[in-house]
Amino acid sequence: MKKVLATVAALGLVLGVTANALALDQPGRASVSEATTAPRVPEPTAPGVALWSVAGQWILAGAYVGNGLGNPADANVWGDYEPFGLEKGADAFYIYSFKILPVLQVNDKISMKGEIRFEDRTILGEAATKSASGRNADFKHVYMEWVSPWGKTRFGRTPAGAWAGGFMNSTVQGDRLMWWLNMLPENWGSLLFTQKVVESDYASPASDLDTDGYYVDLSYKADFGKTIGAIWATRSGSTVDAGGEKLQTYQARLYGNYNFNALNIEYEVNWNFGKSSQLDANGNFQDDKGLGTAVSAGYQMQDWNFGGLFFYMSGDSDPSDGDKKNMLTRAGTGNDWNPYQIMTGDYMGILNTDNPRRVPGSLNANSLLVSDDGFSSGVWSLGANVKFNMSPALQLTGELGYFAANKTIPGANQDKELGWEAGIGMGYKIMDNLTYNAHFSYLMTGDYFKAGDANLPTENVYLLAHALSMKF
Repeated sequence: MKKVLATVAALGLVLGVTANALALDQPGRASVSEATTAPRVPEPTAPGVALWSVAGQWILAGAYVGNGLGNPADANVWGDYEPFGLEKGADAFYIYSFKILPVLQVNDKISMKGEIRFEDRTILGEAATKSASGRNADFKHVYMEWVSPWGKTRFGRTPAGAWAGGFMNSTVQGDRLMWWLNMLPENWGSLLFTQKVVESDYASPASDLDTDGYYVDLSYKADFGKTIGAIWATRSGSTVDAGGEKLQTYQARLYGNYNFNALNIEYEVNWNFGKSSQLDANGNFQDDKGLGTAVSAGYQMQDWNFGGLFFYMSGDSDPSDGDKKNMLTRAGTGNDWNPYQIMTGDYMGILNTDNPRRVPGSLNANSLLVSDDGFSSGVWSLGANVKFNMSPALQLTGELGYFAANKTIPGANQDKELGWEAGIGMGYKIMDNLTYNAHFSYLMTGDYFKAGDANLPTENVYLLAHALSMKF
């Protein structure tokens, strides 16, 4: 009850600041991507003199979820069904994070960088986070960067996952060898890297069992914006079908971000082709034909910004037909992408896997949408948002979105409507590096979640969340 009162009191503070608060388009996250908090690299004062620079972030966030998480004593409290309101109940909690990003500038060409997380979305009062086997510090990233006449290179355990926009990305850590070329014509650029996903040869005499990833892109920067085209491929020697075939997967990507005076347009297209890890009835890898895309637009009018958002991820209602057509997998829409607080937010795990009690490494978007047998509902959404800069310190934002499935469960007389989500909130800059965020979101669940049973008592979901964030 104390947690509930504390959260309600925080919301009261928001309402005291303004009576017509709109909505925060992103919540105060308790883990953010490396790009948003990277420190400024210091300039060496003399040859051979190494300099340190440290940036960091501390966050305390609280949430109150109604008709969404059920009884905390339930082992499945953060499981697959509760976020859709199929169980009544409420839960309130606090989480906190503290990380630093050190840079050792060896000289004007070489630097060492890293990310150390002393607390990473730790839940206040949860015994499991204080166990004897738990680590007090996690050296998340450690890598070297070298600027040469041929471009910039990066080696080591680097941020991995995000490549351009946040759609379908979940920034994690990866062992990569990266190279940004600077030998192309003016305004053109390219990034190449290889990622060692699984190393098998070092610990075993067996050969050709590694899992490797390969990425290459080509970009063009014009006065009005940037366009990136890329190919991402993986080869897994340890995953084979009955005939001993090595699994190879491919994804083509296209991204653009353009500004035409007051109008901004951003889009992303992801297309799977080649083979997938799903097997057909004969034990062969299925053909992969998944498609995912997101398009957003924003128009700036003095202190106002009006925007719209559409996104689509293909589904597959017949996983046994020899083709894998779903782009919406158990990984969801990506943890880096949070245009909505409940459907794609930090605490729910509905269309993504982003909540603080998710088992690390697990991918568990809601099983009513994606099941282990290969079924995927897919998803599409159309929404609008507004942002108002009331003052240099106070920002108000709001969003409204409609969600629907592309496919339904085979044999079920099921509606495709996933529901409507509306949100209101604010962000207040207390100091230059200290910000308070709060928002309220409400999800009106659609009849998809009745799974063809008109008498199934589903519940709507609401979320109250706030966060105090300090960067340095």
